[in-house]
Order: sequence, then structure tokens, then C-alpha cells
Amino acid sequence: MKKYNTLQLHHYAIRIRPKTLESAIEIFEHLWCSVSYRPPNTNTWAMVKYSDVDTRIQLIETDSIVEETEKKRNSHIAFISKDPKKELERIKWIIESIWLKYTQWGRSDKEFYFDCPDIFIDFVIEIMNTSVLKS
Repeated sequence: MKKYNTLQLHHYAIRIRPKTLESAIEIFEHLWCSVSYRPPNTNTWAMVKYSDVDTRIQLIETDSIVEETEKKRNSHIAFISKDPKKELERIKWIIESIWLKYTQWGRSDKEFYFDCPDIFIDFVIEIMNTSVLKS
């Protein structure tokens, strides 16, 4: 018997530091995301979506202790690119131009991560080369 899935993934939430929502939105806009929802009468959370993908990322300001980058590595949002190094240089320039800390490292020559600990509480962002999809 064939089962039909009526469940659809809508969004997931990530925690950002208090009073960083506008900067977080700016970073995600440079990752080709756009604001899909901002509730009226609050500026502590918003949803962004990537292009035409129907899943959203909810950015939520929380007063939590920022984890060390080393502990965040296994909690990440991943993007793919034909030229991840170029994307990372662009994002680094954006983050540093708004006077925020930026750190970057690679797991291989195809998988790179960055952290913005002034905003990201318990996650980092990964940018992978599109060649990993063929693996």
C-alpha cells in the first residue's frame, strides 16, 4: 500500500543575539535570501527564505550564551556554490564592513564554514562547492 505524505516542512528557527535582527537579515540578504514575514509590533524575529524554496529560516533574538565556534560546527545552515571561496570573500567583506567579527575555516577544499559570533548563537554557515552533489 502506498503512503501519502501530507506533512510539509515549513521553517526552522535559529537563535541570534539580542538587537542583531537587522544585521542578521542583512547577512542573509547577501546569501540571496529575502524577508518573507515580519510580524507587526515586534522586531525580535523575522522569517527569511531562499529564492523560490518553500522552506523558511526563522531568525529569533534570544538572550542566550553564545557558544564557542568549535561547538557550533555541527549545527549549520548549508549553501552550495560553484565558487564558494568567492562567496566567502564577499560575505566576509559584508560582515566586516558592518564592524562585526568574522571567522572562517574549511573542512576540505570543497567545504567551508563561517561564523559571525557577534550574531550567531549556536550555528554557523557552510558554503560547499557544487561538486559535492555528485559524490
